[in-house]
Amino acid sequence: MKEPLTIVEIRDLTYTYPGADRPALREVNLSIERGEFLLLTGPSGCGKTTLCRCLNGLIPHFYSGRLEGEVWVAGLPVRETPTSSLAKHVGLIFQNPDNQIFALTVEKDVAFGLENLGYEREEMRRRIDWALRVTGIEDLRYRAPHELSGGQKQRLAIASVLAMRPEIIVLDEPTSFLDPVGAESILGIIDRLNRELNMTIILIEHRLDLVAPYLDRVVILNDGGIVQDGPPEEVFTSEETRLAGVGVPRVTDLWCRLREAWDRPGPPPLTASEFVKAIRDRLSRSSGSAAGDMPFKTIMRRKAPEAARGNPIIEVRDLHFSYPNGVKALKGVSLKIMRGEFLAIMGENGAGKTTLVKHFNGLLRPDRGEVYVDGKNIADMTVASLARRVGLVFQNPDDQLFSESVEEEIAFAMRNFAFDRDTIEKRTTWALDFLGLSRHRKASPFTLSGGERKRVALASVLAWDPEVIVLDEPTIGQDYAQKERLRGLLMRLREQGKTIVIVTHDVEFVAECKPRVALMAEGRITADGPAEEILTDPELLRRASVNPPEIAKVFIQLSEFSLPRDVINVDDAYDLLVDRLRGCEG
Repeated sequence: MKEPLTIVEIRDLTYTYPGADRPALREVNLSIERGEFLLLTGPSGCGKTTLCRCLNGLIPHFYSGRLEGEVWVAGLPVRETPTSSLAKHVGLIFQNPDNQIFALTVEKDVAFGLENLGYEREEMRRRIDWALRVTGIEDLRYRAPHELSGGQKQRLAIASVLAMRPEIIVLDEPTSFLDPVGAESILGIIDRLNRELNMTIILIEHRLDLVAPYLDRVVILNDGGIVQDGPPEEVFTSEETRLAGVGVPRVTDLWCRLREAWDRPGPPPLTASEFVKAIRDRLSRSSGSAAGDMPFKTIMRRKAPEAARGNPIIEVRDLHFSYPNGVKALKGVSLKIMRGEFLAIMGENGAGKTTLVKHFNGLLRPDRGEVYVDGKNIADMTVASLARRVGLVFQNPDDQLFSESVEEEIAFAMRNFAFDRDTIEKRTTWALDFLGLSRHRKASPFTLSGGERKRVALASVLAWDPEVIVLDEPTIGQDYAQKERLRGLLMRLREQGKTIVIVTHDVEFVAECKPRVALMAEGRITADGPAEEILTDPELLRRASVNPPEIAKVFIQLSEFSLPRDVINVDDAYDLLVDRLRGCEG
């Protein structure tokens, strides 16, 4: 008997969480075909995660609330089907891997779902071996999950679902905690499962440059309803997408901006290779001149402001650190961060990035080496005394959220620092407004989406105005508009003389900000310099499991046309290419 084509059917779905004053989903209608690779995206808090919870029965069987409409998955009505039965057909990988990891070892965690589904021991062993191998965590088999880095935990969460080989895999930002090379590896695995096993993939993701090559279809949610649904080439170039505040792949954005100077017909490119293929012939036309001799105007590209001279505000000297389990996280790291500087620390999962920045405010103490803040050795300073000057926003917001309301969370540190009541009120209101959290002022942080909780954690640190602001993976869970607001905030803070340090895998965000970049691998700093130099050196990046930004990939390939190689973002690329393309007309 032939399997039905439609594997997910949603009709007139409206859902409101208990105690909420408005629906999280509004009259959603959606059909998903078997074997589709579908991207579900939209502004943070638009209902993406809620919709995914409706597919495996968490709504309505775990979250009560008010549910209207119907959802069918693999022919089963979700409202009447137990979650244990739905788990055989749909696997959900949460945004925060800690929400689905709980066993004592990696192997046992992958085995948990198989045990509950009643698989024989030998079949379980084969599936566990396969899932660990394809996610690249075979060597972590007997490690305790709590000892893993964020990226390693994400791979474990994916492995635990893959082992059950469901018909549908729903992934809520699965690459958030992964380095770029690891993220591409995971997406390649998911793509093979889609193509070879005909698994239906439903992916929530904001890193569109990374996922664009794999997509069959894009669905955009906004304010709980579907506002766009179609092929990626159509959705990413529509005005409705722009109005929804959803970003598009950088090369697609550049293609759209160049249309006036480049009236080339055909579908928009989604990848760097597609863009280069589309533009190469046009650049070669030079009215009889050799492509390499074509004149073009020199564009003065925007440079990041210089860091202040003088003594560093943070300095680490020959830092060594090992965790109690014996893992050597730092192996002789030395680094100077100047006052007013903007530094991005990038590198592979487990390279020691988070471990390093936790030494800046004394949360961790080195086995060997020294840490200085504003010229003073912090060995005898308390974390409390350092926190006023060095504010750290953790990678996982749930590690620093504990108050009953958002406003209480933001005000907590300021009360401990003895700010007066008026200042606390003003700074709290400013942080809420700036980060788009005003409507959640009285809400519990734990009822918010992952991206919103991340913004609450950021607001709670920005509110007390520390001299040094350290952000560990600040763009995780953030939509395009929020990333742009964050970038603008960081630029303004730096202009005010603040020192900014970010730990991030988001190479596109770094390309837009153009800070100094330090690459890490295996507990050491392997490269350090301006973003334009570091992010356009494929060999340096390869050693740290970082890929070049999409625009850098374009210009590395177009250097044959005498275009500079050190171009990393859309604004600079547009300035250079629009002049060259108009020159081609002459």
